[in-house]
Amino acid sequence: MKFEKFTVKDIIFLAILSAVLMLAAGATMPLVMYNKLFGIRNIASALVYGLFCMIGLMKVKKFGTLTIIGLLNGFILLMMAPIMFWNMALAPIVTELITFAIFKSYESDKAKVLASTLLIPLTIPVTLVFTMLLHGMTFSEVVTNPTASIALCIGTVVISYISSKLGQKLGIEL
Repeated sequence: MKFEKFTVKDIIFLAILSAVLMLAAGATMPLVMYNKLFGIRNIASALVYGLFCMIGLMKVKKFGTLTIIGLLNGFILLMMAPIMFWNMALAPIVTELITFAIFKSYESDKAKVLASTLLIPLTIPVTLVFTMLLHGMTFSEVVTNPTASIALCIGTVVISYISSKLGQKLGIEL
């Protein structure tokens, strides 16, 4: 496993991609913002994040790419809610560790698809734990409809995969 340094061009590309990602994600959030059903926000985020993260990984195939995207988004999200920062700071790190444990690099398409697919589903446990801690709630108070929440969590994985594949097709064209 070889760790490559990021160039200024890489950082600028990831910053622009992150800004566009924030705009696109910001357009979906008002639709689900006030819905208390656990998992609905994750499934709404999955489409946008899978797509843009895949494009980022196709253009910058370096360990840390997702972490940079996550931190750039996380710092902006921190102004709205700390939980959103921690989601976007921790999930990319865990995603990259899993991907690199399996594939050792982002050279294969499977590695990029895995990483961009895993990112948003890995925010689900962080969201659950932080919601319980910050609001002093129990698991059953957070997950009020377990069947719907399980379906939404599975849907998050499926939508993440589909959007990653779509991002792969778009990334080839760019």
